[in-house]
Amino acid sequence: MKKTRQKAAQTTQESPTVRPAGGTATPEEIQQRAHQLDLARGAADGRDLDDWLQAERELKAAKDASAF
Repeated sequence: MKKTRQKAAQTTQESPTVRPAGGTATPEEIQQRAHQLDLARGAADGRDLDDWLQAERELKAAKDASAF
């Protein structure tokens, strides 16, 4: 299982997030970023909602910054 998490970490860190022009973050993008946050913390249980909300905030901030 540890090797699977390491491989997933490598894959998610290398894959850029692609967002539709003028749109908001999709649930898939939020899930991908939340997964990256989870892996960065060592995949500890019980923080799913925190990771999801953090991912939403980050993606919204990035969208707002790119609007200018």
